Amino acid sequence: MSRDLFGRTKEARQRFALRAPKIKVSENDVEKGCLDILRLKGYMPVRQHVGLFKTPNNCFIRMGVPGDPDWIAVRHPSFLVEVKRPGGAISEVQLRRHAELRLYGLEVVVVESVEELLEWLRRFEHSP
Repeated sequence: MSRDLFGRTKEARQRFALRAPKIKVSENDVEKGCLDILRLKGYMPVRQHVGLFKTPNNCFIRMGVPGDPDWIAVRHPSFLVEVKRPGGAISEVQLRRHAELRLYGLEVVVVESVEELLEWLRRFEHSP
């Protein structure tokens, strides 16, 4: 059985080896970063309150149009932002609604990271 300079076996080295923790990025993490970028670039992010909400008396109410994006980035020109966690899937309802909004000439972007938003903004802000 081979040992290293400190007398440890291969098994012992593997068991106690330092490993980088697996970082899980949530949708909220992505959202916070994207909102910071939008504000720094002079946009005013406005939350779209869409979905099912629980009232104080334990009833549920549905608000907004199903599939609407999470945020409106207000400035001229404005656009809509849907934020997903990395690897998160967009629903069929969202796909249909985003297509409908684009028919009205609105820009809709779906992002999974701050870098993705920055890349999209670079193209969007420099388009004619």
